[in-house]
Amino acid sequence: MNNFFSKTNRELFLYQLKWLGVFMGIGFIIIYIFEFPFDLIMLIIAFIMINIYKTRMMLKKLGILNASDVKDIRGFIKSLFRSPSSSMDSNTSVRYYCMLCGNEHREIACPKCGSKMKRVG
Repeated sequence: MNNFFSKTNRELFLYQLKWLGVFMGIGFIIIYIFEFPFDLIMLIIAFIMINIYKTRMMLKKLGILNASDVKDIRGFIKSLFRSPSSSMDSNTSVRYYCMLCGNEHREIACPKCGSKMKRVG
């Protein structure tokens, strides 16, 4: 029971509660302002726009989405369907260092000392 109330779970619960409040608040405002056929359309549009905004914030926080990717809506949509590994491969390459001598290499064994132990840096 103690693991359920850990800091990470509590932060996730508060994050979800905050967005639930935002969705409900916007929904109630739209329902009271517009009449039936229009409020349903506006609710669907608001739901999609808020989810796009949340996704954009999450991708920026994870470092997958750059500011240059979202200059227009087409770039943003392309970035949503691009895999995270392909976007990271194009920006930076992985560097391996030998654990014994510190030499940077891409082979299985270090060309300098012959050790197969390496770390990513």
